Amino acid sequence: MSALTIYWERCDVCGYYRPVKQCTLFQNLLVDAVCCISCPKRSECPRPVWRVEAVLEKPAQPRLASPEERRRLLMELLGKLSSESRTPSA
Repeated sequence: MSALTIYWERCDVCGYYRPVKQCTLFQNLLVDAVCCISCPKRSECPRPVWRVEAVLEKPAQPRLASPEERRRLLMELLGKLSSESRTPSA
């Protein structure tokens, strides 16, 4: 059984062996995600090679029940409570 070995290239900024991409602003540098995101020139970069994206979910809206539905649910709950209180406990 042979082991799978992954060879990453070295980041030109920090020196760690991680996945790297060629910097858009400085064409002669290979940068990892950490160095790209923390770059002081990032605001001037036309297209950063490493981007942080967050997926935001829409918050759930509470469902408003009609007065009739509220009354029906309340009566159902009261019926269940009264049936439980009538049952003798063991």
